[in-house]
Amino acid sequence: METKNKTAQNTGWMQIGAYGMGNFACQLSFTMVNMYLAYFYTDVFGLSAAAVATLLLIAKIWDGVNDPMMGAFMDKTYAKAGGYRTYMIGGAVALVVFTILTFSVPGFGDQAKLVYAYVTYIGLGMAYTVMNVPFNALPSKMTDNPKRLNQLFASSMWAGGLGSTVLGMCTMPLILFLGKGVQEAGYQKTAIVYAVISLPLVLAMVHICKENPDLARAKELAAKENSGTSFSGFLKSVFTNKNLLCVYSYMFCAMFSQIGRASTAFFYYMFCVGNPAWASVLMSLSGVVGLVLIPFIPALIGRYGKKKVVVVSQVIQMIGLIMMFAGPYTNIPYTIAANLIYGLGSGYSACVGSMIVDALDHYEYKKGVRNDGVAFAFNGLMTKISAAVAGSAGLMVMAAFGYTNGAELTEQALCGINIGVNIVPLAAAALAIVPLLIFDLSEEKMKDIRTALKERREEMLNQQQ
Repeated sequence: METKNKTAQNTGWMQIGAYGMGNFACQLSFTMVNMYLAYFYTDVFGLSAAAVATLLLIAKIWDGVNDPMMGAFMDKTYAKAGGYRTYMIGGAVALVVFTILTFSVPGFGDQAKLVYAYVTYIGLGMAYTVMNVPFNALPSKMTDNPKRLNQLFASSMWAGGLGSTVLGMCTMPLILFLGKGVQEAGYQKTAIVYAVISLPLVLAMVHICKENPDLARAKELAAKENSGTSFSGFLKSVFTNKNLLCVYSYMFCAMFSQIGRASTAFFYYMFCVGNPAWASVLMSLSGVVGLVLIPFIPALIGRYGKKKVVVVSQVIQMIGLIMMFAGPYTNIPYTIAANLIYGLGSGYSACVGSMIVDALDHYEYKKGVRNDGVAFAFNGLMTKISAAVAGSAGLMVMAAFGYTNGAELTEQALCGINIGVNIVPLAAAALAIVPLLIFDLSEEKMKDIRTALKERREEMLNQQQ
């Protein structure tokens, strides 16, 4: 039985495009949360900055328990459920509901509103887990062709960047238009609009992107070898995989930098730059650069390798952050240039999924064990925790320097916003380079490993017949 031939039939340009469309749909919730939730909670919902910081942190602690358990559950019930796509459908429906609820302001008292925020935001995180963990792991069950894998992940990142850019440019104008001067109504109606758009896109993606049955079966058999399907076995397969831990460490720092900045950037453009009319445009510029850059990433990977592409991306992002902090940030042309340079560092995002697959393939080659769902669940966990900690850190820095919603901003408070939005992410971006220096899976090494794995999988499938 030839896994390669069947894989070629199941994964073409239609699947690559459809997979990207799925991430575009996810961004309609994820990006709105990252860009506007902190501001929504403080200045619209009515919570203090400290309360919001605590909420974000506690919610992500729960994710620390929930995400790995969900990944293990998906791996264990993969065949019975009918594949990852079954989970994606349920997660997409729940994500729509909780996104709308999260951006709604109930007519409760202050304490009850805080409880409502906890319930809806934690529910939103769980729905995103059910949708996003199998979505990120899906390419590993669609194909074992490294070129196709790079194209699938690049398509996902490009479409995700498009979603982020569209939301960055359209969300605030849409909130103002639909709310007609009432922010509470504007946020809720905008969330409803995005929900109506996202669900059909996810369902279409699920219909088009199908797992390769032979490849999925071979990897399912590998997952049961040695470690079995116990939760402790799943954890062992993650925490004894050095290269996978390097990717997680990198993702924690990189997401701390990028998403942490995105969650507080609105404060910077509103108050430091001091030009609300340009806020949405400036928040979207780096995403526009990413849209231009990401389609070229598979070719850059082929020429230089994933590790070099990611390291250079981090250095470029650091240069952009230094420029934005140093200013003159009230000079719009200068701020545009700084954002464009920052956007040139977004190329790493198309490499991470393939680096995880490399680490999983290498571990399967050495140990005969594989657990894709758990591996991608932990990666999603790193993203969520780092985003929450970063958002909390940025808000805490702002609060420490005297920022209070509705109060007149002092020079000290403006300095705190600048530090929280730019310097904290800069430090995280620098730390992200460290685990990359330890990651030791080159493109040449992985080529030999995948050839050996293909032969082993075909033999394993033949024995099952």
